[in-house]
Amino acid sequence: MLKAVGLFGRKKTTRQFKDFYAEWFNTLKNTLLPSLRSSMSESDSSLTRLSTQMEALHLHFQSYYDALDLAAQNDVAQLLCPTWRNPLEKPFLFLGDFHPYLFTNLLRSFVTQNDTDSDNENDGDSMVVHCARDRGDRDSFDRPWHIATAWRSPSYNLMERVEQVERGLRLMVPALAGRARDAQVGFLEHVARNWAFGTHKATVEEAMAEQNEEMVGVFVDANRLRKSVLVEIMGATNVYQGALFLEGLAQFLVGFRDPELLAQFELCKTPLSKQSRLGI
Repeated sequence: MLKAVGLFGRKKTTRQFKDFYAEWFNTLKNTLLPSLRSSMSESDSSLTRLSTQMEALHLHFQSYYDALDLAAQNDVAQLLCPTWRNPLEKPFLFLGDFHPYLFTNLLRSFVTQNDTDSDNENDGDSMVVHCARDRGDRDSFDRPWHIATAWRSPSYNLMERVEQVERGLRLMVPALAGRARDAQVGFLEHVARNWAFGTHKATVEEAMAEQNEEMVGVFVDANRLRKSVLVEIMGATNVYQGALFLEGLAQFLVGFRDPELLAQFELCKTPLSKQSRLGI
């Protein structure tokens, strides 16, 4: 009975967070992102209104990571393997959510958007963030000049902050991955070491409890890193730059849920022999 209750509890937790994410995503897509775009497209829009819309979107992202932290206390395993993520999203995940490099790669795409170096066009990260900025680039023709040109000639202080964040990520990301790997190795060693003594159930349960505690810590620290990188970026940019950055980040997430893009992705997974039979 206890096992059944525990299993039901894990499924309930997962279902609840899946529902939370669906609501969170719909608010992002249908309310906050359109409001931010509207405040950037109106020539008479005040700086106060733009700041308010930008802050609302930033807080929306922070609330998502806070919710992830709370959910991790109940069932971190389900969050590390999120069933609500589609096949397009999963390659970009790191310890349960989008890789923190996404933030810095997206920021770099704005900094270098006027760079004509053809190597950038062939870089995988550049292609990824190009999708995030695609809609914003098209809308820039309808925006006031001070917003459309916000990322031209970024300041030295901004670039210095970006480089500091990137150096921190190069230290923290491998460390987090190492902690997750060590927790898994420790689990296997614990079970294997005691398996011969016949205490299989107790050994596995004890090892799972230890691993779960460590993975909750790793997961929460990974979220803390994502949140801190986002805060650093927003603190280093001005209002117009920050608004464009958050728009690109939101569009990146929304784009992964585009039915047409998902259909094209699924088509790429279809074997050529089957495509021939379908007349493709």
